[in-house]
Amino acid sequence: MIYKLSNAAEGDEIEKEFGIPFKYPNLYTQNPLINGFHETNLSVITMDRQSEITFAIWGLMPQDFKEDWYIFQNNANTLNVQLHDLEQVEWMKESFNQRRCLIVVTGFYTHMIKNGNTCSHYLCKPSEGPFFLAGVYNKLEDGFLCSALITSKTNPFVSSYHNISNLAPIIVPKESVSFWLSNASKMEDLKDFIQNPPEVRLKANLMSNEFFLKNISYNLQNERDGQIL
Repeated sequence: MIYKLSNAAEGDEIEKEFGIPFKYPNLYTQNPLINGFHETNLSVITMDRQSEITFAIWGLMPQDFKEDWYIFQNNANTLNVQLHDLEQVEWMKESFNQRRCLIVVTGFYTHMIKNGNTCSHYLCKPSEGPFFLAGVYNKLEDGFLCSALITSKTNPFVSSYHNISNLAPIIVPKESVSFWLSNASKMEDLKDFIQNPPEVRLKANLMSNEFFLKNISYNLQNERDGQIL
């Protein structure tokens, strides 16, 4: 599972990369460490608003949910969802069918158990620029959006930096954006995309423990490039 993301790009860099403006550009702030265990916002593009980037709380809740984020997340951690959740949980199934989204990030953090200790890596594109992760979203009773990452099994490259679980986010390349957000896309094709996502080259940077303790944004070393998702 992935509970820490990064979006360190400037707003105008994101808009230039994807050719899509922020709905509320003054509300966007760079965040090198987005911690899902705290109520926080993600930058998203939704099926019903494909011409703008807006914000969604990280952690999926049912459509028209009335209570606070922490109440739901204390009972059901929905920062990440898997295909079997989207197929079998009725309210998630509706989200998958009708409310898919793209989550804007510049990377995500993985964690390993090694020699009895944990170490962390930051996975990002070689350019360190923004890219999309596959997600689903709902709209709460107060009008705010909430969202979750869709995760699938890691490939060998990610597994070499992430052995706490065997799940990782799904990267959506630019050429797959229309497919992911289209109402016309067939469910079987979408499921196949989740189970067999396209390969995207990433690099892994070893992180200092101080980064997570003090939110210091730097890397100890670039390890290597590889193929993932």
